[in-house]
Amino acid sequence: MKDYKYCIKEKLAELPVAKYRATKQQIIIGLKKTARTFNRYCNLLTDDHTDIPAQDLDMIASHLECTADELKNYKVNKSTVMYKIKRRSRKVV
Repeated sequence: MKDYKYCIKEKLAELPVAKYRATKQQIIIGLKKTARTFNRYCNLLTDDHTDIPAQDLDMIASHLECTADELKNYKVNKSTVMYKIKRRSRKVV
């Protein structure tokens, strides 16, 4: 079994089939993204460096009636955040 970064697939799988399809379509329309992009979001692995943008993750969570944190299958530690902030500030200059 693969370790997905987000549990979007699991949350969708908990829904009845008809609601699953409708919810998935509503999410895609709400995100204003293609179905392919949404599928990429669902299939991100924990080792991937890519993240779902916070605004998109909030939108997905609202459709699945949960919080964005409940969709995350990983924990963010402070040192990682600080490293990313320092890297970004160097790039801006």
